Order: sequence, then C-alpha cells, then structure tokens
Amino acid sequence: MPFAALALQSQIWGSAQYLPFVLFYPALVLSSWVGGRVGGGIAMLLSIGLVVWFFMAPTRSFFINDPSDVARLIIFIAIGLVIIYAHDRFQLRTEQYRNVTENIDDVVWVLDAETLRLLYVSPSVLKQHGYTPAEIMALPIEVALTPTLAERLRSIPAAEPEFANVVTEEAVKARKDGSTVWTEVVMSRVTNPRTGKVEVHGVSRDISARKHAEARLKASEQRMRTMLDNIPTAIACSTLGRDAELIFLNRQFVRIFGYTLEEIPDVAAWAQRAYPDERHRSSVMAPWEMTVGMASGDRASVESMESRVVCKDGTVLDVLVSADVLEDMLLVSFIDITERKQAEQRLRHMAQHDALTDLPNRVLFDEHVGVALAVARRDQTRFGLMFIDLDKFKEVNDSMGHRIGDLLLREVGQRLRHAVRESDIPARIGGDEFVVLLRNVHHADHALLVGEKIRAILSAPFTIESHTFSISASIGIALYPDHGADAIELARSADAAMYRAKEGGRDTVVLLT
Repeated sequence: MPFAALALQSQIWGSAQYLPFVLFYPALVLSSWVGGRVGGGIAMLLSIGLVVWFFMAPTRSFFINDPSDVARLIIFIAIGLVIIYAHDRFQLRTEQYRNVTENIDDVVWVLDAETLRLLYVSPSVLKQHGYTPAEIMALPIEVALTPTLAERLRSIPAAEPEFANVVTEEAVKARKDGSTVWTEVVMSRVTNPRTGKVEVHGVSRDISARKHAEARLKASEQRMRTMLDNIPTAIACSTLGRDAELIFLNRQFVRIFGYTLEEIPDVAAWAQRAYPDERHRSSVMAPWEMTVGMASGDRASVESMESRVVCKDGTVLDVLVSADVLEDMLLVSFIDITERKQAEQRLRHMAQHDALTDLPNRVLFDEHVGVALAVARRDQTRFGLMFIDLDKFKEVNDSMGHRIGDLLLREVGQRLRHAVRESDIPARIGGDEFVVLLRNVHHADHALLVGEKIRAILSAPFTIESHTFSISASIGIALYPDHGADAIELARSADAAMYRAKEGGRDTVVLLT
C-alpha cells in the first residue's frame, strides 16, 4: 500500500523527492498498525506539516497560495486517509477473527490439502489436548487429527476442491499427559480465494461430557431393561401417536403371551392377535387408543381393567391391564389373573351348587326362578315349577348306609340332567328333595309330559357297587300364573301338588288344578 501510494504521488507531483515519501508512507502505515485511527491521524498531521514545510518552495511557509499545491496536498491527505482506513479495517477483521478463534473452547485449524501440514491451530488446543499450537502443528497428521481422517485426506487428490459433504467423525484422542478426550471433528475442503490453494478447514470439539452422559443414559436404560425383564409382570412399551409402535416387550411378556416384538411391531398388530373377536377388541382397546393418541408429554393413566387375551399358542388368559403415559411413551403392564379367576369361579360354583350332585342349590335355583318370573311377567308367558320327592330312599339309606345313599343321590342327579330339556334347570334343595324349573311351558300337558319322563327314568333300577335298587318319585307341578303370582306362592303350590302325589300312592305326577 505505501509503495502504491508513492507511485501515484510521483505521477501527480513531479517535484516530489522520493526518499521522504518512501519514509513517510511506511511511517504512516506503522502508526496506523500500532496506534489505530488515533495513531494514524497524528502521523497524518505530522506528514502534512512536513510536506508543507519541505515542498512548498520557495517561501517555506505554512500558507499555500498556489491552487495546484492545494490540490496536491488534498490528494496526499486522501491517500493517507485511505491507508489509515484500510489498515484500521484490516486490524478490526483480524481482531474479530482472533477473538472468535482464540476465545472459544473448540479448536479451529487450517490444513494444507497438498502437503497435509497444519497451517494454523487456535490456542484452545492447549486446553483441549494439552499441546501448544506449535507442538500440535509439528505432530504427524494421524496424531493431530485421527488415523481415519488422515487416511481419507490422503485418498482424495489435493486438486479436489471440496468434499462431497462436510465430514464429521467422533474419536477418542490422547492428550499430552496420557489421558484421553472424546473429540468430534468437523471439516470441509475449500479453496483459498487469495492463494488459490486447496485447504481443509476444521473444528475439533470436546464432546467428553456428552459421551459420558450418553454412556450413563445407556447404562441407565440397560439397568431399566434388566429390571423390567426380571419382574414377574408382563410389560410392553409403545410410542404415542396414531401409528403407535411397540418398542419394548419384557421377558415375562414373551413368556406369558408367546409374542415377540417382530410378531407384534405395533399396537394394531397386538390388538388383532390378542383380541380376535371384533366386539371384544373394540371394548378393550378403546381406552388404550385414546391414551396412545395423546400428545407427547401429556401425563395420564388408564384405569385398570380386566380382559381376556388370546396367546400365540391359542390359550386364553385372564389379565389385569393398567397403563401410564411416561414422557413420550406408554407403559402397559399385564398381570396374569387366570388362576385367581378360576379360583373365584370355583368358589362361586361351590357357593351356588350342591356339593354331592353338582346340581344348582337352593340359592342359585331361587335366582333362576326370579329371572324366569320377571321374563314371564314382561312377555306374558308361562313357566312351571316341579317338586320331586324320592320314594323308598330312606329305606336304602338306612339299610345300606349313608355312603351308598350319597352315591344314589348322585346318580339321581345325573338322570335328572338327562331327563329335562336343555332350557330347564334341575336342582337339589336338600336331603332327597329335588326341584326343576320348567321354562317356556305353553300348555299344562307339556309340563305333565316332562314330569312323566322324569318319573319313568327315576323308576328304573339303580346299580351301585354291585347292589341293585328300585326307587320311585312323587312329583308335584305348579304353573305360573295359574297357581301363583310370585315365587313363594308358586313354591307352596308345587309342594302341595307333590304331597298329593305321595298321598295318592306315590310314583305319580300331579299337576295342581
């Protein structure tokens, strides 16, 4: 810049003495470099004074009268101001770049693509790797960067101006003190517009904290998976949203239901296989679909509910299902309650059935009569009530013992099941007393036909443990609403009809008139 100014000055001011200008302009540049605008301005004023003093011949006066000298002086001042401004801008850019590269934790570096030597490394390399910029620049490229990046740089010709994409690599690098640091290196090949050479510009970032956090998160996730795999409850995790995917099934889930994650990749596939009946599937899946469709971050839980799940092998299990939304996923737990339900069913059966004959007992029979009565009142239909008393049973029980008597009662129960219609309900209400609920009796003769069938079956000989017995039955029948408007009145009528049958010689059927 100073010498260009000198050449221009020599063209417009022929009387100039070159040696002073050779000194003045470099002095002006140096002043601008060291002192910035202030230093350059002071140097400029001194230069003007010297120019006027030395070159305004012959008066050696500070007063300039010649217009040509004024023009020359203005040009001199303009050239000086351009020099000051240019160096000020240059210093400003240099300072900004230095502030950026030297005050960040990331290491900024520039590499010659042809020689693979580092041209610049920011001072932050000392903090990140323990080397000074000069030390790291003296190291082989494999040590300064990574072996993988070094190999890639060697494999691409230096004439190649750019990478197809920005290259990013994560690697563990050794520090000067022997410790290690996780580093993320991002680089790209560019052409230097000033020199025309291909360079590699890169940034090395310390990602040790992130890697340690990822490792802790991964370890925590693994611990969580291990914990979920070893609890006795079946667990399934799914994403949220309309197309919810299953992302985890614990070991107990696979053991109980038999399905793997590959077989049921999403909630829809699970619903199709676990609940093949469409009506049952709709009722069971409705609350889950509402929960799965929630936006991520909305915390909610679904009230526990019981359902029946079809396993992979075709077996059906009763399960208790509950779910919670945790951040961005749905956690569903399944507890196998099949044994509990079976036990409840057994207890319910025992409470409602006779322990000897397995026929309904009085409690369950009264419930059936109540239902039949409600239906008959609503539909204006008829039904019958049959009381059965075994003749000659006391003689068998006294002569052969209670064990044979119990076996005989059990056999009577079996014959009653085969004698009545599928819609009818036989029951034992105590001792040798049995009752039958005759549903849908359209005519009194229908009830008499069923009664005669039962009487004939019970009159056939019984063979128990090589002993043959013959008993009979006295049967009384009452019809609703002919013989009673409620269950109590109807039972009294049937009981009265039975006693008439006994008084009439037994082994007979009597319909109350």
